[in-house]
Amino acid sequence: MRRTALAAALALTLAAVPGLAANDELRALVESGRHPGLNRPDFGGHRADLQAAYQGNGFAPLWLDAGGLPTPQADAVIDALAGAGATGLLPADYDVRWLDSERARLRSAPALSASFDLGLTLSLMRFVSDSYRGRVDPRQVGFQFDLPAKHLDLPRIVAEIARSHAPAERLREFEPPFPVYQRLKAALEPLRRQAADLNLPEIPELPTLRPGDRDPGVPALRRTLALLGYLHDGDADTGRDHQATARGDGTAVVDADLYDPALAEAVARFQRRHGLESDGILGRQTARQLRVPLAHRVQQIELAMERLRWLPYQFAERFLVVNIPEFRLRGYVAVDGEPPLSMAVVVGSAAQKHETPVLFADMTYVVFRPYWYVPRSITRKELEPKIRNDARYAGRNHYQIVDGFGASAISYSPEPGALDALAGGDLRLRQTPGPHNALGLVKFIFPNPSHVYLHDTPSKTLFQRSRRDFSHGCIRVEDPVALAHFVLGEAWSPDRIRAAMQRDRDNQRVNLKTPIPVLLYYTTAVVEEDGELYFFDDIYGHDERLAKLLAKGYRVDP
Repeated sequence: MRRTALAAALALTLAAVPGLAANDELRALVESGRHPGLNRPDFGGHRADLQAAYQGNGFAPLWLDAGGLPTPQADAVIDALAGAGATGLLPADYDVRWLDSERARLRSAPALSASFDLGLTLSLMRFVSDSYRGRVDPRQVGFQFDLPAKHLDLPRIVAEIARSHAPAERLREFEPPFPVYQRLKAALEPLRRQAADLNLPEIPELPTLRPGDRDPGVPALRRTLALLGYLHDGDADTGRDHQATARGDGTAVVDADLYDPALAEAVARFQRRHGLESDGILGRQTARQLRVPLAHRVQQIELAMERLRWLPYQFAERFLVVNIPEFRLRGYVAVDGEPPLSMAVVVGSAAQKHETPVLFADMTYVVFRPYWYVPRSITRKELEPKIRNDARYAGRNHYQIVDGFGASAISYSPEPGALDALAGGDLRLRQTPGPHNALGLVKFIFPNPSHVYLHDTPSKTLFQRSRRDFSHGCIRVEDPVALAHFVLGEAWSPDRIRAAMQRDRDNQRVNLKTPIPVLLYYTTAVVEEDGELYFFDDIYGHDERLAKLLAKGYRVDP
C-alpha cells in the first residue's frame, strides 16, 4: 500500500508540471535513480542502461501503445516474471504484484504511465541479469572463480524483447544452456508441489534396523517411503502395514512393526539417491536424511540452479568437472553432451578443515611417477615430528630431506641439523616416485593459487565408501588410466599409459597439446541423464552460506 501511494504521489507531482509529456516523465524518473513503487527503489547501477534503452526510443514508453494500454509484449514479460519460480528465482524480486496491479489499472483507465513503463523495464533488466549471471558474486561465498566476464547489452535486449513476437522464448535464451540445468528445472516444480501437498508422518527415533527387526516406528517409516515414491506398488500394501503371519486357524495378522525385505529395498533406493551406502540398513545417517524437509530439498535445487548461472556458457571442446559433495569426476567433450568419463574421487576432509577449493583452471601437463613434495604444513604438523622421533621413519616411508626440486636436488640425512632446517623451512621433504608414493603413479596439474591437483593414490579402499572426504585438499582419482587417456588423447593408449606409470623413468612430464579446463565445483543436487534426482550433504557449508546471502536480498545492482 505504501509503495502504491508513493507511486501515485510521484505521478501526481509529475502531472502537475506544465507541459510535462510522457517522455519527459520517463527522462525525469530515469535521472532520479529511484523508483518509489518497487521493492528495491534505488537503481543507480542500472541508470546508464535505462538511459540508453529509453534514449534509443526517444524516451517514449516501451510497453504502452499510443492509447496508454499495455502492449502484448508487456503482458508476455509480466507473465514470464510471474513464472520466475520455475527457474529457481523469486517472482517477488521482480515486483510482479505491483506490475500486475498497475497493468490492471491501465487496462481500466489507459494512460501513458512513466512509472509502469520504467518499472517493467527495470524489472526485466534485473530478471535477465539474474537469469544469465546469477544474483550473487561467487567470490562472496568463497569460490575461487576467475571466470570470463559475462557481459549483457541490456538496452539492446530490452529493445528486442519490446518488439518481439515471442518474448517468453527470447527470455529463455538467457538461462544456462547445460542439460543438467534443464533436468533440475524439470524436477523443481514437481518437488515444490510435493513439498506443499504431502503430509509426511513424523519419523520417531529409530534404532539401527535390518531385515527381520521390529520397531514401533516402522509404520511411519513405511508410509514416508511410500509417499516419497521409494516403496513401489506391489512391494507393500502402502495403505496399511502389509506384512502378515498366519494364526493357527489360518487367519492373517498384520505385523505392523516388521522391517521386512521390501522395506529394506525401499530404504536402499532412498540411500542411493542421497549419497549414502545403499545397504538397506536403516542407520543414523539414513534416518537423518529421511527427516530433511522437502522444502529444504527444493532449496537445494534452487541453489544448484543459481550456481550454474555463474559458469561460462561456452567451454572448450573437452573439460573436466569435479563435484565435490558428490565425490565424483566427469569428463565432457561438449557442453551440451553427456559425460563419456565418470569416476569416484576423494576430496578434502571437512572434519579436518582441509576443504578442496572451488575453482576454475586449465590443466596443462601430466607427470608420471611423480615426486611428492610435501606441503610445509603437513611436514611441520605431521611428518617432521615422526621423523625426529623415529630414525628409520623417513627411509621406511621413502622420504628425502632435500634442498630443492628435481633429480639434481641434494639429499640430507635425517640428523638434528637437517631436521631443524626442515622445521624452519630451509629444506623440503619429498617422497620418492613409485607405488608407495602418496600421489600414486601419476598426477594431473592445473596451476592454481591453492596448489591443488588430481592424482592417483595407493589407498584404493577409500573409493568403496559413500562419503569420501579424506584428503588434505587435493583430489584422488579412482581410475587414473582412464583420466590420463581422456586428457592425453588417442596418441596415449591405456597400455602406453600403464607402461609410463610402471617403468623406471621417474618424474616424466607430458605437456598437453591443448589445455583442458578443470572446474572444481560444488552442488548438492544433481539430476542424472535418466532423470533420477540425487541429493548430497552440504559437507563444507557452501549451501548454507549461499542461502543466507540470498535471504538477505539481492547483491547491489551492477
